[in-house]
Parts: sequence; C-alpha cells; structure tokens
Amino acid sequence: MDGDSMISPEAEPISRRRSWDLRGVSWSKIANSGASDGVYLKANERIDDADYYLKLSNYDSYRGFFGHESVNELIASRLGKLLGFPVPDGFLRKSVVMVEGIEYEAYVFAALSYKAGSSRTSFEEYYKSYRLSEAESPLALCARHGWAEKIYMMFVFDYLIINRDRHGANLEVLKNGAKELSPFFDNGLSFVCAYTQADRLNEFDILVDRPVNNFIGERFLERNLSYIDTGLTFNELKNEHRLALFGDLAGVLDDAYFDKIWEILTTRWNNVKKFRVV
Repeated sequence: MDGDSMISPEAEPISRRRSWDLRGVSWSKIANSGASDGVYLKANERIDDADYYLKLSNYDSYRGFFGHESVNELIASRLGKLLGFPVPDGFLRKSVVMVEGIEYEAYVFAALSYKAGSSRTSFEEYYKSYRLSEAESPLALCARHGWAEKIYMMFVFDYLIINRDRHGANLEVLKNGAKELSPFFDNGLSFVCAYTQADRLNEFDILVDRPVNNFIGERFLERNLSYIDTGLTFNELKNEHRLALFGDLAGVLDDAYFDKIWEILTTRWNNVKKFRVV
C-alpha cells in the first residue's frame, strides 16, 4: 500500500490516482456530534496484510457525501508528523464505496492501526474505573499516571487544528505490558469542517475560542493552553510545510480551503508561541 507522507512538487495529485475498490466494506454509522446533520462512516478492514481504520466524510441519504472530514484527517496526520505530535500513519485514497445499496466515489482516510498486540480502553472508561474519587479530574488522573506531557501536547495539537471532538472515546489507554496513551486519532472534526461551501470561508474567525466537545481539561481549546506548566518541544512550522500538507491535494477540495487552513495553522502557531509552551 502506498503512503504519501512525503510530498514532492512532482507528486501525482490524489484526485488522479487509481481508485480503491471498497464496495465490499461494511460501514458503521456514527452520528455527527457537530453542528450539521449527517453521519460518519467508519470501518476496520484488513487490506494487503495490514489493518486499517477507514473513515469517510459526512454523509446522508439524500445528499450523499457532502463534508470533507476525511481530508481534514489527512492534513492533521501530516501536520502531526511534520511537527512531532503522536498521530497515526495514514493516507487519503479516492475510493468506490457502497452505502445503502448505492455506489459512490468518495475520499477515504486510511489510518494504519496502532493497536496490534495491545488491549485498549477508551480514556473515559479508564478514568471512571481508576480515578481516586469523583473529585479527581481527568487531567489530575493523567498527571498521576505520568501522562501530563502527552496531554499537554494534545492540547496544543487540538488548538492548532481547532479540533471540536476530543471526547472521552477519542483517546485511548493502551496496555501492552505498560500502560500508555494512544496517538491522537479521529481528527476530522477540525479546521473549517462546518463549511461545505468555499465562498463562505471568509466568515470563519480563526481565533475565536469556541466551545468544543473535550473530555480532558476545559471545553475551550485556548483555555487548555493555560494548563501547560512545562516547556514542550516541537518542530517549527515552516513555509515549506505548506507543500508537504497540500501539494498533492489539487482537485480534492477547492484551493480556498487550503488557503484558509494554512492561515489557521500559521496564525494559531504564532499564538501558541505567545503562550510560551514551545
């Protein structure tokens, strides 16, 4: 299976690559917890001797696929790799899928499974089972387990991508001998995910601290940065990263989306530095 984490100027656009035939995949429907209607289709599938977690964008039965969350997943994964955040390896592939008896061509994000050999529990379930008392917060439990720095990294990552959906099941506790936190997965409800029309993107205010569906810390992304009490080390966001993030995505979305996402990242990265956490 071909990955695409390193993009050259000569890379063939994803929109022109051969489609994946996923018509035999059975998709689970996850209700959209965001502002728009629809569902997200997800599946665990073994392909070419590797286990993948597959995600499609927002869907309903009368519009078909109308969101771009699978593309956000790819951009978030690439950003994490570039800057040094723990994210799953993944790639985007144009695919033929069958949903409710109808055949569609859509973009699927395929994340390589990080769970081989590990038992896993959602963070919310782990917290309910292992907190010292109801007075111990999820963040305090993480500090007690030695996980505070990784949670702080998650706060920064979610702030950069404007992740609306880090609920208690979008982080896991893995056990393979020692216990550790999972990579940061399920990043599709991010950036400008609520905007399905490019001509409305200018309405989006990049720095507004909107309420989000967090389980750890506050329900506001910028407020969570104030909890960080130690210096964190990341790679610097650089101008050349724009090519690495979007270089092969021509034709997948209107270029206005990539312009807006890059504006989000550069503006928020500069704001993170003002908090002196990097």
